[in-house]
Parts: sequence; C-alpha cells; structure tokens
Amino acid sequence: ADFRFVNGTEPKTLDPSLMNGEPEMRVATAIFEGLTRRDAKTLRPVPGVAESWEVSDDGLTWTFHLRPDARWSDGRPVTAGDFVYAWRRLLDPATGAEYAYFLHGLEGARAYNRGGAAAAPRFGVDRGVFAPDPRTLVVELEAPVPYFLELTSFFSTLPVPRWAVEAHGDRWFLPGRIVGNGPFLLESWRVGDRIRLVRNPGYWGADEVGLESVDVLSLEHPTTALNLYLSGEIDWLPSLYPPELVDVLRDRPDFYSGPGMIVYFYRLNVNRPPLDDPRVRQAIGLAIDRREITDEVLRLGQIPAVGMVPPGMPGYAPPESGLGFDVERARALLAEAGFPGGTGIPELGILYNTHELHRQIAEVIADQLRRNLGLRVRAYNQEWQSYIASTRALDYDIARAGWTGDYLDPNTFLDLFVTDAGNNNTGWGEPDYDALIAAASNVARASGDPAALLAAAPDPDVLRASLAPLRDELTPERRAEQLRALRLELLRQAETILVARGFPVIPIYFYVASGLVRPGVEGFHSELTLPDGSRAANLQDLHPLRDIRVERPGH
Repeated sequence: ADFRFVNGTEPKTLDPSLMNGEPEMRVATAIFEGLTRRDAKTLRPVPGVAESWEVSDDGLTWTFHLRPDARWSDGRPVTAGDFVYAWRRLLDPATGAEYAYFLHGLEGARAYNRGGAAAAPRFGVDRGVFAPDPRTLVVELEAPVPYFLELTSFFSTLPVPRWAVEAHGDRWFLPGRIVGNGPFLLESWRVGDRIRLVRNPGYWGADEVGLESVDVLSLEHPTTALNLYLSGEIDWLPSLYPPELVDVLRDRPDFYSGPGMIVYFYRLNVNRPPLDDPRVRQAIGLAIDRREITDEVLRLGQIPAVGMVPPGMPGYAPPESGLGFDVERARALLAEAGFPGGTGIPELGILYNTHELHRQIAEVIADQLRRNLGLRVRAYNQEWQSYIASTRALDYDIARAGWTGDYLDPNTFLDLFVTDAGNNNTGWGEPDYDALIAAASNVARASGDPAALLAAAPDPDVLRASLAPLRDELTPERRAEQLRALRLELLRQAETILVARGFPVIPIYFYVASGLVRPGVEGFHSELTLPDGSRAANLQDLHPLRDIRVERPGH
C-alpha cells in the first residue's frame, strides 16, 4: 500500500456506535466522516459533511448545512436523516453503546438513552436532534457545551447507513457489506494480519486525498513491529517498540515524542472484597512507586500520575490527591481496614491486555505490592476482546487501563466514572460525584442552587469562593467568564472525590506520545501549528489519513 502503519490490537468492530478504542477510531474516521473532521495541522474541527453551521446566541441551538455532494459509497446522498438515525441508534438503550453518554448534552438525550422512545417520544423527531429537510440538521443542547464541535468529528457521532445495518445486522461493517462516506473504502480485512483501505472516488473531497491505498496492520508484539519498521515494511510505528530500546531510538531523526493527553491507570473492582473498602484501595495506590516505573521501565519522560486529568488542560488546576508513594501510610490504612501486613487478603490478580509493556508494568507493581504491603499478587493477560469482555463484566480484581482524551477538556477524563457510565467498569458510584459532574454540564442552571453544590463539594469553602462573584451585577461577558471558572472548579471538586476519597482507580502515569515515522511521509504533524501561528503538542497523537501523503525515493 502507499502508506502502512501498525495499529496495535485487532479492531473489535468498525461500527461507530459500538467501538471504544484507538485501533477502531483510526480506521473508522477514514471510512466515515462526521459533520466536522479534524484538520491535520491544528486538529481543530473543520467542515466535513457539514459545509457550514450557525449557533444561536445562547449557545443552545446548532444548525448544520450538509454538502450537496456528500455521498455514501453506494451513491446515495448523505442526508441529515442519516445523522439523526446514527445518533438515535447510539443512544438507544438496546444498542448498549459505551459512548452513549457522549450525547447526553442534547435536549432529551439522557431520557431517551435510559428509556427509549417511550421516555422521550419527540427526541429525534423535533427535539434534541432532527432534520427539517435532507440537508439541514438541527441540534438542541440542554446547556452550552464548550467542546461541542469536537464531538461532531468523534467516531461515536459518525453517520451510519440505516439500510446496510437493517440488511446485514451486526455484520454490516464487513467487507462487501459496509457502506461508508469517508475518504477511504474498506477493501479487505484479514483478521490477525491487516486491513486494506483504498481511496474513495465518490468522496466529496477525493481530490484532496493523497493516498490510493493504506495497510493497517494488526500487530501487538513490539520487537516484530520495530523490525518491520527498520526493514522498511511500514511507514509509521506509533509507540509500539521495546521499551528497553528507548535510549537508542530517541536519538534517531525519525523518532518523535511529546506530551500526551493520555493517562495510564488501574481500575479496581469495588464489588470484590476487600477492594470494596476505600482504605484498601488507597493503600494499594500509596504502595506503588510510580517513579520506578517511569524512570526505569519507560524512560521517555513520562510523568508519574496521582490524578486522572493530564497537564495541559486550559484553565484547569488539579486537586490535592490522596495518592502518591507513602508505604508507611499504606500499611497503616491496611491495618486500619483489618488486614495488618496483608493478612486475610486473598491473592489478587492484575489483568492486562496482551502487550509487553503492560506485562512489565504489571509485574513491577505486583512486586511492589508484595514487598510494601505483603499482598499476594498475580499478573495475567488476556487478548483484547477477552480483556474488554472481562472488564465490562467486572470479572477482575485490578485491571490495567488507559484513556486518551477525546477532546481538550477535563470532563473527558472525569465523566467516565459517573455511576453506571458506559466506560466506568469499576462498579463504583457516588451521588456527590454524579451531582458535581451533572452541575458542570449545565453550570448556569446549577449555580441557581448553591446549597446543593456546596453539599456535594468535598471542599465547600473553595467552591463558595467561586460562587460568590455570581451574586454581583455582571455584564454578560463577565458572567460567562465566571461561569466558565465555576465549571472548572466543579470538575476539580469531582476529581477530588475520585483521587482523595473514593479511589476506584489508581493513576500510574501520564503518557508521552511517541513513535517512528519514515522520512517522506507528509501531512503527519507530531507538533501542531495553531491558527495564531503558535505551536502546540499533538496531545492525542492524531494523524488523519485523509491528509497524509508519501514521497518515496525513486518514485
């Protein structure tokens, strides 16, 4: 193929409503296109299927105007009704989509997601999201969402061809059946080997697509992946290389690295004793020496993490954490919980999806917990599909996890752990946490009931100071500024509950986005250039295939 890259694990699906991982995202956003797409140089949302849009003065109503030349790969026009169908399908409780909560900001969407059409009969008809005509899509929000346009390019909001789904059921996305509207078509999918994508001649922007073909390799073994890159068989190797070779690779001119908007953490199954006791969970978090992992295993400048939100979120100040590395405090908590020296705690398992780096980290942490707390801990792996099934079914004690921010806002890391959220997978929930996250989603309304906010806040004095300016007479601009500040404070208070009181997750480190990319690959930006000319890190390590071109020697 013109461009070849290693994608890690085998995608579990190419159905936008059901996927939840980076391997699926890289393929889906090539086969489908949303209302907006990401510009390769800036990663800002730019027109996709929607050629233009307007937003009401109150930020609640978005009206998108679709391109007349947007087509599905079978020649049908892409209509506003296709988006209505896809978004209703994502939210339909029968779909069971892990990312359904992504659209809960739409008017009536939460009720529809919980009870279907019986609970919200007008949703998708003339409420929330609807199509007054084939080329106009109207979206109504419950409250302004500062990152809404970023959602419209995310894989969960991509359009889905209703006729293909109804004709082929849960296998509609396989070669020969799938119908897409993006810059590429799915030509073949050899499980355990590769996915072949080819340029879509019917795509509205086909003339702007620089590749005729792309091979997406499903490969998880770091040494094999690196050998393929070094032998010239692949053009891009994102982060999948033996960690012991970092010191050698980082000096190569084709190696890139920079801050990543990604957190590596462990989920704890709070339904299984003794992990149902927050003191035990905190003790585990305090007995882990993160610096040993970042400095001796990873060695690429990763940052030890005691919170869930990575650095780089505009305006956000992380809270004080109840985690860190304090063996004495960890042992005291374990004794207080009735397990002095680890006595009485059965063997615990650390589940990780098959990957050499995850194995190394799990074994280091298992050893630390044995030495520091006297716990018996076994690290074990499962292939990706089994790992996903086990974590969703809460069939684990401790499970490795990672989360890449879906948009540049703390909420993308914090709304994961609302009670029963699709990606929670810990069994944990707390009403105060849920209330703070909900308040942050509609801060103007929530500010009208300060007593409820203060009752939920773990640090009410700080929150009271954020609420105080709203009692004054303010200009609309100043009030909007204060509401933005209050929103970030509500999210900070929620994170406080997560990492200083509840401990359903144990953050380990914040990633560095890194990889190897062959000279001659154009349109690949490891550093972004923003509209004002400033430079910024590509925190998500996103590289839209639409904009990549390859110049090979001799061609």
